[in-house]
Amino acid sequence: MRNSKFFIICVVFFVSACATTPSVEDIKKAEVHYKLGFSYLAKEQLHEAFIEFQKAIKLNPEDKLSLNALGYISARFKEYNEAISYYKRAISIDTNDSDTMNNLGVTYLEIEHWDEAIKYFEMALKNPLYATPEKAYANIGYALYKKGDYSAAVTTLKEASQKYSNYPQHFYVLGIVYMKLGKYEAAIDEFKKAMNIAPEYIDVHWELAHAYLKTGNKEKAFKHFKIVAESGGNNEKSREASKYIELLK
Repeated sequence: MRNSKFFIICVVFFVSACATTPSVEDIKKAEVHYKLGFSYLAKEQLHEAFIEFQKAIKLNPEDKLSLNALGYISARFKEYNEAISYYKRAISIDTNDSDTMNNLGVTYLEIEHWDEAIKYFEMALKNPLYATPEKAYANIGYALYKKGDYSAAVTTLKEASQKYSNYPQHFYVLGIVYMKLGKYEAAIDEFKKAMNIAPEYIDVHWELAHAYLKTGNKEKAFKHFKIVAESGGNNEKSREASKYIELLK
């Protein structure tokens, strides 16, 4: 009798497990929804993209790409707990998914959980096949800076800039660390390195303008504020740069 009950329980469990496994047809349909969602995402149609990615994971709960995308959109909507949940689901499916780990770390940065952010950036770097490790290094440096560990931030960013000398963000973040430490000339040197790699990096021009103000070079500060003001859009930095320009005239 016991054996009979055990057999029945096993059969029920097996049938239940099979019922949740997506069919080949469902997986193909999920891929279509993912591609459609990605096209919406590329056009910044976040709501439409979100719906398509939801349809994808309903058909295929193991669709890590759609889960990653849902995490990204949720973070954009400032639904951080949902973003974290989606990212962690994706990572549970693929424990070597460094891109998702980096995205999860960025989400923790946004909610100022510095240690958790660093943890996931470091996890991303453990994968030797990670295609863009320079991003995780820059993010670790920024997290250390925000945490107030300036010495570790400088060490991390210097090492990263030597490994990946064509990635401007290492120099940019190192520059803002030096700004915080009052080392304005050193900051200017780093911002210039970033600008040489990415001449249209507006955040670099913004920081350079402030660094030149700190060193008393109003002419160069004016030049970089002007670049920010004329960068297009009605963003806060553009408006603030215009105010500085009026003051420096």
